[in-house]
Amino acid sequence: MTRPTARVLALLELLQAGGTRTVVDLAERLGVDQRTVRRYVEQLREMDIPVDGVRGRYGGYRLARHYRMPPLMLNDEEGLAVVWALLVNQHAHSGPVTPLVRETATAKVRRVLPAALARRIDAVLRAVDFTGEPRPGAEDHDDAEARPGTDEGAQTLLGLAEAARDQRPVAFAYRTRQGHAATRHVQPHGIVAYRNLLYLTGFDTDRRAQRTYRLDRMADLRLLPGTFEAPANIDPAAQVLGPLSAAPSRYDVSVLIRADPAHVRRWIPETLGSVAPASPPDAADGQDWLQVFLRAERLEWVAGTLAMLDRPFIIQQPEALRTVVLALGHRLAEHSAQ
Repeated sequence: MTRPTARVLALLELLQAGGTRTVVDLAERLGVDQRTVRRYVEQLREMDIPVDGVRGRYGGYRLARHYRMPPLMLNDEEGLAVVWALLVNQHAHSGPVTPLVRETATAKVRRVLPAALARRIDAVLRAVDFTGEPRPGAEDHDDAEARPGTDEGAQTLLGLAEAARDQRPVAFAYRTRQGHAATRHVQPHGIVAYRNLLYLTGFDTDRRAQRTYRLDRMADLRLLPGTFEAPANIDPAAQVLGPLSAAPSRYDVSVLIRADPAHVRRWIPETLGSVAPASPPDAADGQDWLQVFLRAERLEWVAGTLAMLDRPFIIQQPEALRTVVLALGHRLAEHSAQ
């Protein structure tokens, strides 16, 4: 912020956050000296914005307690945060207010946002589907934990929503599940909020197949030239809930596993496979069995997942999975003997 007017408005924004802000803190945040901060305060007062001076060791400036806030002065991230909180509350089917109150509050917030930000928020409202009930602290089965939100994450969501609305292809840096860095080129179809995570669904132009990506693993989003035509029957929520849509390179895998659903879900999340109760293969077996169906690009990954489950299992299909599992067992035995 190089213009004095911009710094004066930034000062007002800092004071709107509440509490008393010291002159030293304000000077550091604005990148000016303390004398300039005092001059900016006088400019706010000349605009009939009551700024109180607080004396003492912890003194500084604060907005007068009786002051009514002017129309919302929110940046992109703050505007998204407010509307997103209302959306999450609405789709959680909980909270102290009625759906009508939430809808009217959302409408009022959108009306007072700057026009450019309002258009970006509208794109998010159109692009995002909510699936299932958000669960604070829910376990993230895809890897260790979901990353906390960041300003870059907010800009990624806003940018992807606009790209999906305008049917513009995008590119972004992506951290794979194994922690590898990659660049993806995608035609974005929609965004799905599911169990405290956000997923982008779209067509990967390099792999020539539908793919799903987690937003918290993305960085450096950029728009690409041109436009695309999205399929008429695309369903982002169904793609995220899975099993993920089939592609020629994927195997259809069906396995019976003797385990409880919670244990299986630690290694096979709902985005990768379906789990349902199954009849025991032996009528005399009193244990609980599950029918697990998933699609996988590599049978080696399925074999490794079955090993990590550490529960009895019966492979139903494909036959090639038996060979891969046996080969993995032999390799493990050989390595342990060394």
